[in-house]
Amino acid sequence: MNTQNGSYVGHKALMLALFGRSGQPPAWRTEAACSGQDTEVFFDSTQTEQARTLCAGCPVQVECRADQLGWEQQTRSRRYYAAGTFGDLTGSQRNQLHYPRKTTAPVSTDQKDVA
Repeated sequence: MNTQNGSYVGHKALMLALFGRSGQPPAWRTEAACSGQDTEVFFDSTQTEQARTLCAGCPVQVECRADQLGWEQQTRSRRYYAAGTFGDLTGSQRNQLHYPRKTTAPVSTDQKDVA
């Protein structure tokens, strides 16, 4: 195979970007409930419930979730614009994990003696 072929070089670069030094997907992916499923289900907002149903019974849900959250953590844009359903979490749910809302007022550290 000619390694100068743009599609082969592009594919190899994509695999390295997605999966690090090995350029290979993690072994757990073969055990995923979504293995062999149409990936569109996980990115189509009208099919979110179907995707979450598949994820709910997945034997590698924890690994999938950790992998996706770790990948998104690499750059701010991936975290902020999280898309799709992974590990039974929607993009907006993962976004909330990356950027939790502050629910309490900041505590003042300025203490004065009252005497």
